[in-house]
Amino acid sequence: MNASVQPRRVPGRRATLRFLSSWGCASVLWTACILAPLPARAVVLDDENRIDVVLKDNTHVTLFGQAGPASGTKTENYYYLPTNLHLSKRPDSTPEFLFLKFTTEARAEQGGVNGGLMHFLMEWGLTPEQEAELKEKIKEDHPKAMVLGAVPLEAEGGEGGSFQIISGTLSDDKMASKLVTSGKAPLIPGGKCAAASRLSAEGAQLLASTFEKSRSITDLSIALNFGYTVLAPAARGTITFDWSKLETHSDSLGAEYKRKQTGVSTTGGGFWVFSWSSYKPEYSYSYDEMHKQYDFLVESQVVKIDFDELVSDERVAKVREAFFQYFLNAMTEPAPPSNPTQPTEQEKKNTPNIQIGEHYVYKKQSFQQAFAQKTKRINLSYRMAIKRPCQLVGNLASWYDGVRDNPKCVAAVNLNDPFFQHRDINFILDLDAKDMFEQEANYVTVNVRKNRSTGNPFQDHVTIDAKYLKEKGINASVTYARAEDKDADVYEYQAQWSFRGGTVWPANPAWQKGSWEGVTLAAPIAPRTLEVEGDLDALKASNITRITVQVHYPKFGTEMEENFSISPAKNEPLITKKIFMDRDAKGYAYRLVVDHRTDGKMATPWSAKVADDYIYAAIPKEMFEQPELKAVAKTAALDAATSAKEKVLTKFAELLGGKPQ
Repeated sequence: MNASVQPRRVPGRRATLRFLSSWGCASVLWTACILAPLPARAVVLDDENRIDVVLKDNTHVTLFGQAGPASGTKTENYYYLPTNLHLSKRPDSTPEFLFLKFTTEARAEQGGVNGGLMHFLMEWGLTPEQEAELKEKIKEDHPKAMVLGAVPLEAEGGEGGSFQIISGTLSDDKMASKLVTSGKAPLIPGGKCAAASRLSAEGAQLLASTFEKSRSITDLSIALNFGYTVLAPAARGTITFDWSKLETHSDSLGAEYKRKQTGVSTTGGGFWVFSWSSYKPEYSYSYDEMHKQYDFLVESQVVKIDFDELVSDERVAKVREAFFQYFLNAMTEPAPPSNPTQPTEQEKKNTPNIQIGEHYVYKKQSFQQAFAQKTKRINLSYRMAIKRPCQLVGNLASWYDGVRDNPKCVAAVNLNDPFFQHRDINFILDLDAKDMFEQEANYVTVNVRKNRSTGNPFQDHVTIDAKYLKEKGINASVTYARAEDKDADVYEYQAQWSFRGGTVWPANPAWQKGSWEGVTLAAPIAPRTLEVEGDLDALKASNITRITVQVHYPKFGTEMEENFSISPAKNEPLITKKIFMDRDAKGYAYRLVVDHRTDGKMATPWSAKVADDYIYAAIPKEMFEQPELKAVAKTAALDAATSAKEKVLTKFAELLGGKPQ
């Protein structure tokens, strides 16, 4: 007599195996805790109910039927696996793909940029037209079949993610500085995934070269990784009980079992009690002992198990263990509680679902029925809900031809938009002015303004001082962003200088038109190095103890005086001194004041020097030889000593220039 076993996985509950038996009881229930966790919204598919369809556009579609209530039962409800990977489209049917090559007029070393930008959105799923064709085509062989949509999916992919880009160019950080993806594959038809990358000039050219029609594929593939749940055959087999062999070889089997357990050879049944004729209630066995006896029966071919494990899973192992549980339930019963014993640690580990400490005795009636039956065979067919991987892969070559000539998708641009233009306004310090920061100048501040055609005007400033010169040099700049300014006028600037002694010039600087080529900042004063030389021997011979050269020059519009003294006693025939005079002044005025050993002080008339910074201190002989000239010289010297500094530059204004006050 054979019994049919068909375990069925019920979501959220334990799988129950029922063994129909005629051994004196209506049925024997065999319950195994074999669970297969499923997603809450998952549809369990039948792994053996698969249909493959090829649509007229060569799209391959694989469908699985929903799992029926029992093995071998097929339903007519079908779901299709991910297929038809393609570029997403906007409502106006424009593909959501961008490959933009860009460059600028400036070279890279001049701040220019070159390269490419790629950005696209992908999705999968049948179009309404494809789904309609699929429903018609599947009915050719399966008239009652219904396509209910796409298979419910789970994201897979591990560390690589469920959405992957495969590209030699985009994976090279020298070719593509950054690759960004949405990271997850869409789990429903029409769901989108995105990828974007900024390419170097070399990367953009290399990738673009693979887009040409002559190439079989491009250097850009997309992989979407999914998982889906199917109910697949997990175990098939039979278990056969050869009761006639146990009955006829009971003594020898018992002796062999005892020898293996104790290592002592013996004859007779002893504690091996399988024969109903030697059944005695006082023989009871622990769960561990019962398992050893069952394993011995399997080894001795009394119990024959032919079992194909189609899926490697711990739950299948529990099915094998359940065979023993069936034997235990069918052939034994709990021993009376008169002689309980404590379970061993091994028994505790091996019997998680068995009452700890329980012992078992063989049932005489079960053996009578078994020996009368001679042989019993049980067929097993078990299905298990398992997750299978699914990968959808496509190459950009499959879709690029559709966007190649679409200027909305593929374009090149020269980044010369005036909105993004920046201009440097350069101010260069005059070299003479640079020298003044060591002796005369504190700083110069330049204010800049530029009126825009829209929005607020541009305003900025820069200050140059000795520290700035040391760290950055004589060039200073401010940067002007054009934005939406369409005003062609140049900028305006004003400069104000600060000098030693608290002089600020000008007090109220005027705004001046600038030049995009740059502005040279020249101070209102300029350095002049004057040299005064005298003949010391001639001075001694003329009894002159000292000659003082008085120099008057304009500075900030004010007449200033500087004195140069030559004395034979100091033995310095040449005196050099730097003065700072108004930049627009052509020269200066000077005179000689003589200290004579006998005649006292005398002064020569004022003279003008233009474009000549050298003065030779020579006394005219007439001043000593002509009494009239000597008297004038003495009077001039007396006035110079007793009155305030004489203003003389006005006498030479036309010759010297400048505007002394």
